[in-house]
Amino acid sequence: MKKSVFIFVLFALSVSLIAQPAGRIKRMGDFSSRPIIAKLNLTPEQEKQFNDITLEHQKRAIDLKAQIEKNRLEIKKMVSDNKIDEKKLVDLTDANSKLQADMKSSAVKRWISINKILNEEQKATWSKHLGMMDQPGKMKGMIKERIKERVKNRMR
Repeated sequence: MKKSVFIFVLFALSVSLIAQPAGRIKRMGDFSSRPIIAKLNLTPEQEKQFNDITLEHQKRAIDLKAQIEKNRLEIKKMVSDNKIDEKKLVDLTDANSKLQADMKSSAVKRWISINKILNEEQKATWSKHLGMMDQPGKMKGMIKERIKERVKNRMR
């Protein structure tokens, strides 16, 4: 019984992993489906700049997240080996706090960079977007809106 459950879980996992990349690859680098893009009514040049800024931000975020994960693994190893180096533990924890702050700072810098390429009407819309991001309840609504949009796009 355990063996058949294990095989089923393994099969389901492999099917879901195989199905995932195709959808992601198709959408990679395509920010035009985001609701905020439609609201901003960007020119082709602005859209290119928006995409470039966003891709650079994402690259930086990947590097920062990777370093955070490496630090977490180092902490995990220290704990699992029961060889706690107090200074190293504090240093790794402090480093992760700084990296997380850098991620937030990078997101703000991205927002500012995008704001600079917009006209006055677009800036008003973009400012509302920042205000929504700062409010957890509204952010949940934005996320739900994006999920609905993605599901609708997949149905096409």
